[in-house]
Amino acid sequence: MAESDFNIPTGLSRSGRRAALAIVKKAQALFGPDSSGGGCTAFYTPKAWKERGEEYGLTAELIVVYDGGDLHHFFGSYAEPEWQDAMVDVLNELGLWHEPCTGWYCAIYK
Repeated sequence: MAESDFNIPTGLSRSGRRAALAIVKKAQALFGPDSSGGGCTAFYTPKAWKERGEEYGLTAELIVVYDGGDLHHFFGSYAEPEWQDAMVDVLNELGLWHEPCTGWYCAIYK
């Protein structure tokens, strides 16, 4: 796994942390231990997201950036339908759902 891509930030809510861990686990199960965010930081707290000057997803539990990385298979506009459905199931089991915000990131909510 590309540690710098999938680092789970401090300051997440319990739900946000559980979502990040579940997303990494699913990515590694499908793509192996070298799964990556494509050089992008994959996970942000809503606070860090706001500090970047972003406008959307600020009340989320977790922001997931998938531009250019393996996570686009779960969340992107051209996501693999069966993998996207699998991720929806993973998040639903945690009482969470995702909202696409743009073509390169989404927000995870309770």
